[in-house]
Amino acid sequence: MEGLEMKKLTVLFGLLFILGSFASASAIDQTGKFAIGAHFGYSFGFGDAFKEYEWGEYWGTEYWGVKYQNKVTYSFLGNVKYWLNPNWALLGAVDYQAGDIEVTETVAGYSAGVSESYDWTTILGNAVYNVSPDNRTCPYFTGGGGIYINDDVSKPGINFGGGLEHFFKNNLALDMGARYHMIFTEDNSTNYINVYAGINYYLGWK
Repeated sequence: MEGLEMKKLTVLFGLLFILGSFASASAIDQTGKFAIGAHFGYSFGFGDAFKEYEWGEYWGTEYWGVKYQNKVTYSFLGNVKYWLNPNWALLGAVDYQAGDIEVTETVAGYSAGVSESYDWTTILGNAVYNVSPDNRTCPYFTGGGGIYINDDVSKPGINFGGGLEHFFKNNLALDMGARYHMIFTEDNSTNYINVYAGINYYLGWK
């Protein structure tokens, strides 16, 4: 996605938040209700798996080398949330995460690069703690475990984070936050932060 499209999405979420602040919403107990949501995000990788690696040597005065960089990029997430009581909820989510592997080769002072896209799917099971259920804007903390699936290879992992859920109406909320993910791999540490924003729609009425 180009930079212009990213700016458009930022403006869109900003407008939704501003419009939502004028919408009708009052404090409501969501106990026993389900919410379904769709979110867009962007991720930043940490640890060994996402370091930049470079190999090379000089032949006379000319450098010959290869640079390797693995990056996580955009993500799309769908979730279902069920409120046990005003403060606690259970969250199930399916998260599609995209990435790029960039390889740059330098030969006798000339550089050329190639990029290869990849992806994985994560199935998450989390608990959510709502800090202020009586307010229209509700901070929360979340954490849990998941299975990270790439090319039929599955790895377990954990995640934790927090965010804000802002209710436009009693059944419609803007959800923004960030999660830190840690995938349990044998060799390289594979950690990333996902920043996301989206909409939760609450089913049913009280």
